[in-house]
Amino acid sequence: MALKSIGVVPGLQGADVVRDLRRGFIKAPRMELAFKGIGKRNFSYEFKMMPRSQAEADEIKKIIYAFKFNMMPEYEGDTKGRKLRVPNTFDIQYMYQNAENSYLNKVSTCFLEGMDVTYGGSRFKTFDASSTDAGAPPVETTLTLNFQEMEIITRERVREGF
Repeated sequence: MALKSIGVVPGLQGADVVRDLRRGFIKAPRMELAFKGIGKRNFSYEFKMMPRSQAEADEIKKIIYAFKFNMMPEYEGDTKGRKLRVPNTFDIQYMYQNAENSYLNKVSTCFLEGMDVTYGGSRFKTFDASSTDAGAPPVETTLTLNFQEMEIITRERVREGF
C-alpha cells in the first residue's frame, strides 16, 4: 500500500510495478464480467431488383410501398391524438420446394425496424419515362430490410429450431 501511495508523487510513478518486476511477477488485471442478459436477434436481408418490363417496375414499386406501409405505426383515432398503434409484425420462413427449410434457423415474429432503398444502381440510371406520368422507373433498385425479433431466444427455443 505504501508503494502505491508513493506512486502518486511526481517522479516515483510505477514504484509498485518495479518491485513486482524484481520479484519476477506482476499482478494480472482481472476483469470480472457479469451476465446482464442478451439482446434480441436482428436479421438483415438485401434484395437487388432489376425490372425487365414496365409491369415488373410497377411490381417493385408495390413491394417497396408494402414494406414501408407495414413498418410504420398509425394514429389511433384522429391524427391529432397521441396514441399510436404499433406497426405490423412479420413472420419470416425460409422455404424450399413448398416446405420450410430445416437446415436454416427459424425466425421468431419480427418487426421491421429499418428499411433502405437505393434507386438506380451504383450510377443512377432510369428507363425512359412511362406513359402513365408516374415518371421514369430505375433500371435497378436495391432494398435492404432490417428486422428485429420481438422475443429473446432461449435454449428452449433453440431446441425448437430457432
